[in-house]
This record gives sequence, C-alpha cells and structure tokens, in this order.
Amino acid sequence: MTENAAPKHIPHKDKKIAYHMEWEFRREAAVWVGNAPVRLNFHPLGTELRKWLLQQGELRVCSPKEKLFTNSYTCDASLLAATFASIVNDCHAFANSREPLPSLDAEIKCVRLYTEYALYTARLCEAFIKQLLFCTSFPEGDYRGSALGSLLSKDCSGCRESKEKRHKISLLGSLAHKYHLCHFYEKCLDEHMKIVTRRRDAEAAHSGVTKFAEKIAQMPISKMRKQFYKEIMEAGEDFIHMLQHIGEIEDRMLAELNSLLTAGVRPIIRFSIKKKDSDPDAD
Repeated sequence: MTENAAPKHIPHKDKKIAYHMEWEFRREAAVWVGNAPVRLNFHPLGTELRKWLLQQGELRVCSPKEKLFTNSYTCDASLLAATFASIVNDCHAFANSREPLPSLDAEIKCVRLYTEYALYTARLCEAFIKQLLFCTSFPEGDYRGSALGSLLSKDCSGCRESKEKRHKISLLGSLAHKYHLCHFYEKCLDEHMKIVTRRRDAEAAHSGVTKFAEKIAQMPISKMRKQFYKEIMEAGEDFIHMLQHIGEIEDRMLAELNSLLTAGVRPIIRFSIKKKDSDPDAD
C-alpha cells in the first residue's frame, strides 16, 4: 500500500459476512532506536492468557516503567489480564469454598463475581485486538474507542454517503484474512457474540444478569456455588475460544514481523496515513 492508496475491501460470497480490508504493518509495529528497529511493539497477551487459563503457563505484566513498548495498548492490556487472573482466582475460591455464608451475602457475591468476569472478558478481547491493530495501517480513529461488537462488525465509514445499504467491515476478520484464518473466525462469530452479549447484559444490569440472579436466588448455598461454577465455566469456554483466534493471529504477526526485521526489510514497515481526531470516520 502506498500513502495515496485506499485499502481494498474484500467481500465474501455470503453477504451476511462482514467485508475484510487489506492492511500492512506500519513503522510503529517495531520499537526503534534511531533508525534501527530493536524489538517488536506488542506482546502475545492473548496466547499467554489462554495458556494461563489452561494452566499451561504464567502471565507476564508489562510495566510502563520498563519502557519496552510504545504501543498504546500493550501495558494496559497486560494489567487488565493480571486483574482478570485475580478475578478468576476469586471465582474459583468462592465456587469451591465450604465456608458458611448468609444466603443474601452469597447471592451478592455470585452476582458481583459473575459481572466482573463477564465485563473483563470483553474488555480483554478489545484490548488484545487493539494492540494488534496499533501495529497496522488501520487508522487508530477506526478502533480506538470501539467496543468489542464494533471490532467484530461495524458499518463501513467509506460508503456512508452511498445511497445503497452500507456493508459491514470486520477489523478482527481483516487481521485474520491476511493469514487465511478468517473463514475459521467467521464460522465462530456467533460464539464470539456471546461475549458481547454478556458484557451488554452486565453493563445494563438487565436480562442476562437478572436471569442469573433469579436463577440462584432461591438455591441452597451449596447448589448456588455449583450453578455459579457452571455459568463461569461456560463463559470461560467462550473466552478461551476467542483467545485461540486472537492467539493464532498474534503468532502469524510475530512470525512475519520477525522475518521482515531479520531480513532487514524496513520499507515494508511504513507510516500509516493518520486521520484527524476531529473526524474519526473520515477516509
């Protein structure tokens, strides 16, 4: 892509599937010292968190004090992952505890932990995806303030003036498309949307959370813990599935960038065209 070229929109035979867009790496995909790239500018947080959840690895917290990354999302996403790990541990401790509790206290704890769990799974997916997008030619205005649902599918800003129905663009799908992973991702879109729905329910304190609270309200505490554990495990399976897709993209991006930088192919990593902050939807 040159500075004056518009990114190509790639449709699919199934018109229900959001379009994907071509992209390339920009200069900020690496951390530079002078004119030399010294390291890649993102950490495979999705891969790392998935392994931790499967008890196959440890989490690393990327501190801003280390100044290892200039990526706007890496350190924040790393801290969110560590916070989520604490929530997971609290959920596990509560579900497996035999400590006697007043029924109302147990009910409140169930709802609080479930809500925190649901909110963080969506926030983490957003942060991990944005960390990857930051390294690409996608203008940051397209994703900076986007919630997970918009990263999965949103109206194309480029055809907003068209009299025809605007098609959908998927930023996560676009990341996957370059590595021929988008068809696997699209087949799982309904599963990914469950994470979006849980977040919406938790933030609005309606339907999902209300149904969950009603479900456990009249239960003995031992049964309440079992039901809580079941709900958390279901949410966790959806989250781990999403992390698998993000992790696959992380692996491909790491491999491609390492190959480019090792070969000294710096021109591939170009500056992207920046949009004006006042008009985040402008082309």
